[in-house]
Amino acid sequence: MNRCNVLVRQMLSKVFVKPALSLHAKQSKELNMYGRAESSSIVRLARAFSMRLVLALGAICAALTLPAIAATTASVINVEVGTQKVLRQNHPVRRLAIGDPKTADVSIINSRELLITGKTLGVTNLLIWPGDGGSQPTEYRLQVGYSNPGEANPDLAQARITPGLGIAGSTPTLLAHRQAELASIPPAGSGSASDRASKVIDTSVVPLETQVLSQIKIVEVNKTSLQEYGFNFLRLGTNGAQGITGPGATSGLTSFSKTAGVVSSATGFLPIGSAFNFLYANDGYLGVLSLLETQGLARTLAEPSLTAQSGQTASFLAGGEFPVPVPQGGSGTGTTITIQYKEFGVRLSLTPTVLSNNRIQLKVAPEVSELDYTNGVSIDGFVVPGLDVRRTDTTVELGDGESFVISGLVSEELKNSVNKVPWLGDLPYIGAFFRQTSISRANKELIMVVTPHLAHPLRRDVALPALPGQTIQDYRPGFARTTFLETGAFGQTDDSGYSR
Repeated sequence: MNRCNVLVRQMLSKVFVKPALSLHAKQSKELNMYGRAESSSIVRLARAFSMRLVLALGAICAALTLPAIAATTASVINVEVGTQKVLRQNHPVRRLAIGDPKTADVSIINSRELLITGKTLGVTNLLIWPGDGGSQPTEYRLQVGYSNPGEANPDLAQARITPGLGIAGSTPTLLAHRQAELASIPPAGSGSASDRASKVIDTSVVPLETQVLSQIKIVEVNKTSLQEYGFNFLRLGTNGAQGITGPGATSGLTSFSKTAGVVSSATGFLPIGSAFNFLYANDGYLGVLSLLETQGLARTLAEPSLTAQSGQTASFLAGGEFPVPVPQGGSGTGTTITIQYKEFGVRLSLTPTVLSNNRIQLKVAPEVSELDYTNGVSIDGFVVPGLDVRRTDTTVELGDGESFVISGLVSEELKNSVNKVPWLGDLPYIGAFFRQTSISRANKELIMVVTPHLAHPLRRDVALPALPGQTIQDYRPGFARTTFLETGAFGQTDDSGYSR
C-alpha cells in the first residue's frame, strides 16, 4: 500500500507541477504562434491522460488493499470460565495487549504460544504485534462464557444457550425447554438462584400444538337381584282368632270383634306387600303366601367432550340446580329461610398440557351426579333430595389418541335375612310355613376412560357436519301420515353423537 501511495504522489507532481523549460533560448525564439498552440494542446492531452492513469492506479491500489483490510477482521475465540486455551502464532510475538484483564488473562508460554485463561463472564479483545517488523497488530475477540449443554443433548440442538445471558432458538418439547432454562442459569457464586435466574432472557419458542380435545366416557352398570318368601295363616272362630304371621304382618290391625267375628287390618295380613300373594279364605280360615323374585339392570352412560388450550383450565356442566332451604336464625323469634342452589348432572373440569407433539399431560376431574330422593331429608316441610355422585380427580400422561382408564369400581353387596319361629322354623319342609326369607344382591361396576386428541380447527371453506336433529328441521307431516304412517321416527335418522 505504501508503494502505491508513492507512485500516485509522483504522478500527481508530474501533472500539476509546471514543467521546466529544457529548450535553449535560441530555439524558443524561433517558435511561432502555431507551435505554441500545438504545444499547449499536447500538454492538455498529456495532463488528461495522466489524470486518468492516476485514477486507474488509485483504484488498483484500493483493490489491492481491501483483502488486507478484510484480513484484519478480529477472529473470535470462545473460552469457558475457569478454563484455559493455547493460542499459537505463525510469527514470534513482540508485544500484546488485552482490553479487560478482569474478563480474561493472557500469559506467554514462548515466543509463538500464548495461554488464554477465562476469568469472568464477558467479552473483550486481544491485540498481538508480530516480531517480523510489521506495524499492524492482529486482533482477536475473546468471548468468555460457560459450557453449552446443547452440544451433549440432541434435544437442545436447535437451541442457542448462553449461560448467564439467555436462551434463543427452539426446543422440541417442554421438557427440553426446562432443561435449557436450567442450563442457562449461571453456576453458584454469582448471587442467589433467583437472582441468577432473573438475569436470563428467554426468547426461545416451543413449536407445539396448543388445542386439546378431551373425550371422557363414564359408564356405570348396576345389577340387582332379590328373592323373598313369606307365609301367613289365620283362623277366626266364634271363640276367637288364631294364626301365625310374619314380622310386621299384623302391624296394621285396627279392630277385633268377638261377637261379630271380624278382624280388621290396614295391611291386609300380607307377609310381603310388594310381592305376589296367593290367598286362601274359607269358613273362617285365611292363608296368604307371598313369593317375589326381582332382577334389575341399570346402565348409565355419559360422554362429555371438552376442548381447551394447553395450560388453561376449562369446565363443562350439563345438568341443573336444585334448591336447598337453609334456616337462618334472626334477631327475633322467627326463623328466616334462605335458598341455596346446588348443582348436579354431568360435570367436567380439565387442564391439558402439551409436552411434545405426541405427549399430553392431562389433569381431569369428571363427575356424574343425580338426585336421590331415597336419601333425602325434610327441612320445615321441604323435601331436599340427596345426591348420588361419581367423581374422579387425577392427572395422567398419555399420547395423542390414546385411552386411559382413569378410575374404576367393582362393588358387590349381598344381604340375606331369615325371620322364623324358633324350633318350628328349623323343621324341614314344614318349617317353611314358620319363617320368612329374603336374599338381596347388588352388583355395581363403574369405569371412567379419558382420550385426548390434538385438535385443529376446521377451515372456513369446509362445511360443518349435520347437527343433531337437523334432519327433522323441515319435517312437516300431514294428518294422514301422522295417523297411519308415523312410527315414532319423525323423519329423523340416527345422527346423534355429533360431539364424537
